[in-house]
Amino acid sequence: MKALFFAVPIVIIATSVHAVPKYTSTRMNCEAVQATVREHGRVILTYPSQRLKGQRLYDTYVANGHFCRPGEIVKMATVPSADRPNCPVRQCEPNDTEHETYGRDQSPNDPAY
Repeated sequence: MKALFFAVPIVIIATSVHAVPKYTSTRMNCEAVQATVREHGRVILTYPSQRLKGQRLYDTYVANGHFCRPGEIVKMATVPSADRPNCPVRQCEPNDTEHETYGRDQSPNDPAY
């Protein structure tokens, strides 16, 4: 019982350390959005959909490539902010450059290659 008493707080602390903070980009000006991403390194930004009333969109944005997973690269993206419709931010995406060499229908193991 004592082990459980000490283990539960450790698990709670360990899981909260890896939590990605979430912010609403339209409640901040563009400079604050960019500063928040830089400060935390990796954040989730939410904002209302332009096409679907009442729907919210979200994605993860990063300060630089160090916050991407292996096999991902940084690309530029935009999110709406309180003062700009297109605030520039960075986002990770899969690095598919290896597959572009072979084309969509071919692979190095394809006999027609």
